[in-house]
Amino acid sequence: MRQVFVTGDIEDLNHLARQVFVLRKRASHELVVPGARFYICSLSLKTVVYKGLLTSNQLWEYFKDLGNPAFTTYLALVHTRFSTNTFPSWERAHPLRVLAHNGEINTLRGNVNLMKAREGVMKSELFKDSELKKLYPVVEPNLSDSGSADCVLEFLLHCGQRTLPEAVMTMVPEAWHNDKTMPQEKRDYYQWASCAMEAWDGPALISFTDGRYIGAILDRNGLRPSRFYVTSENVLVMASEVGVYDVEPEKVILKSRLKPGRMLLVDTEEKKIIQDVELKLKIARSRPHSQWLKEQITMEDIHKSVASANGTVALNGSPNGAIVGLSDKRLALFGYTIEAINMLLVPMIQNKKEALGSMGNDAPLACLSQFQPLPYEYFKQLFAQVTNPPIDPFREKIVMSLLCPIGPAANILQPSAQFVHRVFLPQPILSLPDLHALKTTNHRGWKTKVLDCTFPYAEGPLGLEPALTRIANEASAAAQDGYQLIVLSDRAAGKERVPVSSLLALGAVHHHMIETRQRMKVGIIVETAEAREVHHMCVLLGYGADAICPYLAFELAFALRNDHILDPNLTDEDIYVAYQKAMETGLAKVMAKMGISMLQSYRSAQIFEAVGLSEEVIDKCFKGTQSRIGGVNFEILSQDIFDRYALAYGEMRDALVLRNPGNYHWRAGGEKHINDPMSIANLQEAALNNSSSAYDKYKESALESVRACTLRGQLELVKLDEPIPLNEVEPASEIVKRFATGAMSFGSISLEAHTTLAIAMNRIGGKSNTGEGGENADRYLNQDPDYNKRSAIKQVASGRFGVTASYLAHADDLQIKMAQGAKPGEGGELPGYKVTEQIAKTRCSVPGVGLISPPPHHDIYSIEDLAELIYDLKCANPRARISVKLVSEVGVGVVASGVAKGKAEHIVISGHDGGTGASSWTGIKSAGLPWELGIAETHQVLVLNDLRSRVVVQADGQIRTGFDVMVAALLGADEFGFSTAPLIALGCTMMRKCHLNTCPVGIATQDPVLRAKFAGKPEHVVNYLFMLAEEVRQHMAEVGVRKFQDLIGRTDLLKVRENNDNPKARLLNLSLILKNALHMRPGVNIIGGSKSQDFQLEKRLDNQLIEQCAGILDGTQKHIDIKMKITNEDRAFTSTLSYHVAMKYGDLGLPDGTTVNIALTGSAGQSFCAFLSKGITVTLEGDANDYVGKGLCGGKVIIYPPKTSSFESHLNVIVGNVCLYGATSGRAYFRGIASERFCVRNSGCTAVVEGVGDHGCEYMTAGTVLILGLTGRNFAAGMSGGIAYVYDIDGSFKGKCNTEMVELLPLKQNDDLNVVKTLLKEFVDYTGSLIAQDLLKTWPTPAKNFIKVFPFEYQRALKTLALKQPAAPKMETNGKGDNGVQDIEEAVRDIELDKKNLEKILDKTHGFIKYPRETSMYRPAEKRLRDWDEIYNFNHVRRGLRVQAARCMECGVPFCQSGHGCPLGNIIPKWNDLIYRGDWKQALHQLLQTNNFPEFTGRVCPAPCEGACVLGISEPPVTIKNIECAIIDNAFESDWIKPEIPEHRNGKTVAVVGSGPAGLACAHQLNKAGYTVTVFERNDRPGGLLQYGIPTMKLGKDVVARRIKLMEAEGISFKCNIDVGKDISATDLANEYNALVLCMGATWPRDLNLKGRQLNGIHFAMEFLENWQKKQMGPTHHHQNKDNPELSAKDKNVLIIGGGDTGCDCIATSLRQGAKSITTFEILPEPKPTRGQDNPWPQWPRVFRVDYGHEEVKVKFGNDPRKFSTLTKEFLDDGEGNVRGVAAVEVEWTRGAGGRWEMKEVPGTEKVYEAELVLLAMGFLGPEKYVANQLNLAQDARSNFETEKNNIYKTPVTNVFAAGDCRRGQSLVVWAISEGRQAARAVDIYLCGKSSLPGPGGVIYNH
Repeated sequence: MRQVFVTGDIEDLNHLARQVFVLRKRASHELVVPGARFYICSLSLKTVVYKGLLTSNQLWEYFKDLGNPAFTTYLALVHTRFSTNTFPSWERAHPLRVLAHNGEINTLRGNVNLMKAREGVMKSELFKDSELKKLYPVVEPNLSDSGSADCVLEFLLHCGQRTLPEAVMTMVPEAWHNDKTMPQEKRDYYQWASCAMEAWDGPALISFTDGRYIGAILDRNGLRPSRFYVTSENVLVMASEVGVYDVEPEKVILKSRLKPGRMLLVDTEEKKIIQDVELKLKIARSRPHSQWLKEQITMEDIHKSVASANGTVALNGSPNGAIVGLSDKRLALFGYTIEAINMLLVPMIQNKKEALGSMGNDAPLACLSQFQPLPYEYFKQLFAQVTNPPIDPFREKIVMSLLCPIGPAANILQPSAQFVHRVFLPQPILSLPDLHALKTTNHRGWKTKVLDCTFPYAEGPLGLEPALTRIANEASAAAQDGYQLIVLSDRAAGKERVPVSSLLALGAVHHHMIETRQRMKVGIIVETAEAREVHHMCVLLGYGADAICPYLAFELAFALRNDHILDPNLTDEDIYVAYQKAMETGLAKVMAKMGISMLQSYRSAQIFEAVGLSEEVIDKCFKGTQSRIGGVNFEILSQDIFDRYALAYGEMRDALVLRNPGNYHWRAGGEKHINDPMSIANLQEAALNNSSSAYDKYKESALESVRACTLRGQLELVKLDEPIPLNEVEPASEIVKRFATGAMSFGSISLEAHTTLAIAMNRIGGKSNTGEGGENADRYLNQDPDYNKRSAIKQVASGRFGVTASYLAHADDLQIKMAQGAKPGEGGELPGYKVTEQIAKTRCSVPGVGLISPPPHHDIYSIEDLAELIYDLKCANPRARISVKLVSEVGVGVVASGVAKGKAEHIVISGHDGGTGASSWTGIKSAGLPWELGIAETHQVLVLNDLRSRVVVQADGQIRTGFDVMVAALLGADEFGFSTAPLIALGCTMMRKCHLNTCPVGIATQDPVLRAKFAGKPEHVVNYLFMLAEEVRQHMAEVGVRKFQDLIGRTDLLKVRENNDNPKARLLNLSLILKNALHMRPGVNIIGGSKSQDFQLEKRLDNQLIEQCAGILDGTQKHIDIKMKITNEDRAFTSTLSYHVAMKYGDLGLPDGTTVNIALTGSAGQSFCAFLSKGITVTLEGDANDYVGKGLCGGKVIIYPPKTSSFESHLNVIVGNVCLYGATSGRAYFRGIASERFCVRNSGCTAVVEGVGDHGCEYMTAGTVLILGLTGRNFAAGMSGGIAYVYDIDGSFKGKCNTEMVELLPLKQNDDLNVVKTLLKEFVDYTGSLIAQDLLKTWPTPAKNFIKVFPFEYQRALKTLALKQPAAPKMETNGKGDNGVQDIEEAVRDIELDKKNLEKILDKTHGFIKYPRETSMYRPAEKRLRDWDEIYNFNHVRRGLRVQAARCMECGVPFCQSGHGCPLGNIIPKWNDLIYRGDWKQALHQLLQTNNFPEFTGRVCPAPCEGACVLGISEPPVTIKNIECAIIDNAFESDWIKPEIPEHRNGKTVAVVGSGPAGLACAHQLNKAGYTVTVFERNDRPGGLLQYGIPTMKLGKDVVARRIKLMEAEGISFKCNIDVGKDISATDLANEYNALVLCMGATWPRDLNLKGRQLNGIHFAMEFLENWQKKQMGPTHHHQNKDNPELSAKDKNVLIIGGGDTGCDCIATSLRQGAKSITTFEILPEPKPTRGQDNPWPQWPRVFRVDYGHEEVKVKFGNDPRKFSTLTKEFLDDGEGNVRGVAAVEVEWTRGAGGRWEMKEVPGTEKVYEAELVLLAMGFLGPEKYVANQLNLAQDARSNFETEKNNIYKTPVTNVFAAGDCRRGQSLVVWAISEGRQAARAVDIYLCGKSSLPGPGGVIYNH
């Protein structure tokens, strides 16, 4: 380090100062030596900077000047900081050249980029252009945020013709946009200044000096503490705390604070303080800003200019024709899905806000998705945690603004009217008329260039990159040609031209123009069909868009309105306004989670990390964005565009509906989800029955999902050739102790679920977590060890719900929730109707009063504040481990190391995919990163800093299996959090309806009706976690590690997965996370928690207190008085004393009559009297810092100024920010002003104070506050309970109060007058307040100047309590009231709805509880058994269909279309919803997308979908089959079903053998794809089983004939009476046709080879049914019936052997033929009425059923025909070769060894049954053999045709395929149709190389 002196011979000091500045700037730029560090601390005429990597004490020793008595100064600016940046450097130390900064600039990247861009328009009177260029770049490279701000401030000071205070005001403006109290000229100044430079936004206390002026400014939201004293000796001392500078109390003449956005300035030449008001008005009046502002341009001006030019406005000019609603091709081209439209777009327009979701995001990352995600999906929003706070954009909207000037920016160095020559937009979303006006305007000579962001289809996927280069060059040229606006438009996209993603085009243009310094010359507007969601808009704005017109979203909304999906009365304007409003709310929320309050600063700030984009994409379009794992390149992004193009304009012959791959909710055949139906079902079966075989299946299905969705799935373990013996590996009982359940609050989940988790975790020695909702004392005191409901981890979220000394004292871990994985940076809310008495008691609140938990910005503004809270909690429970919960994002490792330095002992890193009770979809989907990145970064950075041994690291987020645990451990985690998986083990089915309070399994609901359905048991969770631990042990054996601790950080045991079949995944580079931290810093101790953090608790003042109070604590003493001195080093005073009181007496505090009085003098440290218990009174003569009385729980705090002070207390500040935060009870009396955020979240204490700062009483839920003086702005925001009385001295209070949730009343009622009078008396007694004395002299006269602040919700709750009713009974019984679906971030409104009105309309939200299932589907048995008509009661069923559809819950994971449900993947929830809405046509499209023949399945399918319906867990399931049948029948009746003849034939031919359901479906699909199809049928009519195997009364033959006729009309040829293999050779067919598909069914019946089998009268069931069908149908015209002997049951005793559908059909047919008696044998025992333990949901329920035939027999003969557990022994002969009966015996079933069922005969139960007709209905063995023999086809063990493993419909014979029962064995009609459809797709791919036919679930895909 060198000190140099520079001399100059310039007389003018200002000129000299400038030259010195130029010299330093040039030196910084030009004296650069690679590898060497060069930095000039200061080169100035007036200031010297002394700084370095030094502690405060070291500074004096290092710089000898400072110790020299001759060294004097008239000002000093001292800065010492908590180093969060892990590797601090000398140059980054503060102060910088003109400023010192405590805080975080969140918009840095945008500020720096735009400063660079300004270089293109800057000119100066002081410097020539060539000189000015030498000062560039203004922001020197590689500086911190503060360093960058310092460069700009210094530049403005020397070159910008501004004084230092004005330059600071320009960069850090007040919140002027919404402040009604601000003088107009000051507001005009700020608006003028904002046109030239966006704010440097973020929480900041900036102190600055140029040697003459020294001052400080606080950010607009007051998020840093700043206090100052002025003494009688004319000394001003400002610091972030009081007590840092010792001064006699009598010398202090003012104690004050810096207010939000205000400036404190001292002019050392004039020797005076310049007040903020005077200073800013002077600056505002220094130029005619208000006059200049009149020259600004508004949209009104633009519209007027266009209207006058062409008279009328042409709109909706889509070059590709008019809007056509959901069939618009552009929707598919731009990746719209039905789901996105229904779940996001429609709610935005209906409710003017974004829709809510729940249960987190378990879909694949964009870089793994094979369903063409848009580029936006690769970006994850960053958010504030620890180093700076998020903002609450709703309750604190006073600081938020979306106002943006757009268009060319003026030269910032010449203040002038030019600044405002820009268009001012109140928000960035343009309507179609707005955009039209901006495109065509020539107002003030402006012109707009529209750039075409599309390229010719013919250029192919390689055309994308050249197109981006072209667009960027065109933009640059437009700027040079003097255009003011550029519109990037994809309007030209269509059949000929392919769109470039708007985001890629924008990024390329924005960055190209910054580099060429053209960016400030133009505004960029994006006209996009692609962007439509909040996240899309955020990314566009973040990468430089000035305004956006999402034209396709608007056009679609108009179409939906015209189709009556949206309210038809909405005007275009209504739609624009609603959408804009929803976007405003969404944008504000996203900005706020990063702590940014102005859109102008968010714009271009690039607050994102990319996950899975390659370097080439980042460099061209998103320069400066982190993308740590590489990933997809332009080629893949382009291929995705072409794939979407193919969906829109390719030959998609079977796309009836917009594709819906299921990004939000799982859909069959769509995107994989971690929580898919198979995994959920397997996990529940494993947990319920402790079944390791079910767990193995779960492990397999879960691994498949994890591989499809997550980064960890792209890794695999490095295994030994020979595993080590399992018995040498650490036991499972030890491993489970590392497990914890996640933070799920009682309130978001039911009490039953919450306690069950706690019991389970306590049994295994793991830990459960209270969540921020806390838990009642009766759960942590005196617990039965086997049923211990105590949660070991108690969470202290920022909401601090009911945190008391006792709650803290009874914890093993105290967890500070900084962020939540599912919605980092957001708060939450429990609406009043959910706050039951029990919840209110747990959270120390009032029943029926809503509880808002803000984003964490009240007790945690910064890392210092977090360190304080950690210390407070340690003092409040010295035994507990202090934990901090963070969410994975780039830089979380640095944050974690800061947290470790702040003395945390445990750190949770949560992934982006965690669950949540409710959040907007933007938060769930688009914020936060995978924990794999977070854990790896955290472990590496902690090891590099040698901090790893001090903290235990936990991974959390969708951890499911032992493999997940292994990966987390190998990347560096010690412990593992599980949330969703244990809930699934307890019965959760991932309904994703948590936010609606309608959880059907009683987990995520407070509804008593639903809670009663909760069936989870602690054992289920225990079983699951032990099986998981056993899996971990197997993996440990395979990798050769015996002790779990030895796994941690062993990244060498992980490798990238080989043979990855996902092409995107192969591009990822995971080397960063696979770095071994110990190679980076060898020899470091990495055993988490092995080194304890040093809190220096032995030095606490509390230790003296506890010693003196020993008698009080052991009950031997009743009273004690203590006197002490206190300094600001004594933090959290009394917290440890309260801990001892709580451990002895619990929440009640000291017994009545026992008191401790403590009298203090001095300045108290932070968190004075935090968590103070009842019975303790603390009186302080002096002042205190932040957090006084935080969490106060019964104690009394009194603070008044020193008696010798000369100032008036009510004009001086006595306590800091955030006093009484989260207080639950107790009293506080402060004689003086309290700073910002007083009594936030107060839920029960009484406080008196002489004035408060901004945001007083925010989120208050109970208690009483009396304020005897002025308040700051935004008082009572989010205040839902309690009462505040405010003395409105100057009448200004109403303007400062946020009245959204409160009513302002006069102080008139006697009760209120008495309360205030009593408090005034107490205040005088305790503090001697002069104001209170004056008021009491004439009381109640002054009462007229008081205002009572009374929340609406609290008023309602008090009325309810007065009536002695529970808080919200109406809301409790589900379905009787509103479901309260409202944004968690909004104040709760009145939800008492008019009941009658509600009953008039169907309630789909609660339909599953309200409405019973329709059971009478058939006509009455006594009538129908007399005819052969269809048995269905069509008219009756159709009348009740809407009600039945309303019972469908639209599950998040619809099991009805899973592997356990419908094999076709029918889109059941969707068509149910459409029927409920009355949209039959759309319902038909949804149905036909997956099912070719619903008229068959709707009649004959046994409905496995209903068996798997989630509702079926505890209620009768939804009637799916009836709705399906009604949709298709209605379509035929309405004449909607017409032959669809393919436009093109491809010249290829296919033969299909068999015309059953599989053959018909296969033929139908292939015909659609343009093949010429011939179907061969051996019977005389087509239809196979449908024609002859199912009787007429079940499936009318006219229905079959109708479909065959349609297919013939479509061009399919049927050839009957041809038995392939006999009449014609199968080999010849294979040679003749391009492909041959065998759909021959399983026609080989199972026989019963017993004695007497040869007798007449014994027939196969199918023979009997077919014979009768043929007789009924009569002969076909070209084929006379052969002489088939008629089989009739008339007058015979009929015996049917075998059950099932065929058996039932035989019963019904025999009955109608006139049988004498009917009996059925079933060998299995009679099923139970409900499911057995071995038959868990969603398996097909093996329960006792009565089908149509059984019911008819019972009606006719009086008994059910079935004999269960009956075994046939022999057939009896009548002597003439005919059967006369059957000998049978009863059997008994028992479980044998190995758990297999065994059967034995019961002696003495032999019996003979008379029978002249015996029908064998025992199923089929497979297809007949002759075709297989001809083609040399192998058959498997079950006699089915064998096919290839990887192509399951293709046989080993070249062009031969097989489908249906002949391939998979005897099955259902739905399976056959599904097989036929997928076989057709396989044939299509085989013959054409690709297929546009849908895969499973009707989803079209190409991977």
